[in-house]
Amino acid sequence: MLPVSEELKEKLKKLNQSLRALYPEEAFDEHKIRERLQKVGTFHQIDKWPDGELRDFLQGGALIGVDGSVNSTKGSQMRTLSVFQALAKGTRGEEKWAADVYTPLLEEEEAGDGQAAREAKKRGTLLSQLELKVAREAVLEWEPRVVLMDGSLLHFWIDDAESWERLAQLAEEKGTLMIGVSEEIGTRGLVRELFPEYSAWSDRDLLYGVLKPGEAFEWEGWSPAGSQMWKMAFRSSRSPQPIGLDGLMSQGKERLALVRLIYSLTPEQGRGIPFWLDIVDNQVRVTNPLVETMVEQYIDADLRHRLLSMKRSDRMI
Repeated sequence: MLPVSEELKEKLKKLNQSLRALYPEEAFDEHKIRERLQKVGTFHQIDKWPDGELRDFLQGGALIGVDGSVNSTKGSQMRTLSVFQALAKGTRGEEKWAADVYTPLLEEEEAGDGQAAREAKKRGTLLSQLELKVAREAVLEWEPRVVLMDGSLLHFWIDDAESWERLAQLAEEKGTLMIGVSEEIGTRGLVRELFPEYSAWSDRDLLYGVLKPGEAFEWEGWSPAGSQMWKMAFRSSRSPQPIGLDGLMSQGKERLALVRLIYSLTPEQGRGIPFWLDIVDNQVRVTNPLVETMVEQYIDADLRHRLLSMKRSDRMI
């Protein structure tokens, strides 16, 4: 065993006690939680599509997965170079790529606290814009039946409402169904509605292990005014942690069919994400070796060492 101080062991024990106080075992009574959920929302039991019915649902159109990735060189917040990629990939081999780079070194440093948060927000917005770009190009050129977006559609609406509205309008015109797939549920609204006494919980904590495999829960309170989106939590695999799904309210009549599609495309033993999105994620991912290789190939050595290198990379031990 690695050497560990007694102080650290004691502090971990105290942390465990504090966490247990916030998340008492008796609070996670599945029956009581389901009773409260039924008062505000709706449960849906979903079955997988048989192959023939799935083909009929797709109506001869393609299925498109959209994902993006960003990674940065190691270093202080203001001395990094970030590499972005986004990919829209169709089940017939279609591909649309977009890429960008960003470094705070080309911008004047903003005064005040919160610089790290501002830089993270910039990177998130840049990535969303690239994903929206390839998704729009895919819908415009291929007119697919369904587009799966990695992440909540609400997230794209928040990051770049104008680009999102253009994509949503185009999808409606082309008859392309849109659905966002989020592996994490980060909201707290449902907990505040039903269990205000547990203010530290998230909706993910509340729903963990409560939904049965193939079961969805729909609550209108998850959709902010003006977003024009429906939203559900869905347990798409054996994993007790549900995923988040959302789509266009104008396509709401197809929402259960879309949830059924997600269920049909998700491995039972997996983490709950459709396999096609995992394929796109694997292809578009910006890895550490990729960033290092691209920077070494395209950024002059003296600039790399002067601007991007960390002293810790010279450690002898």
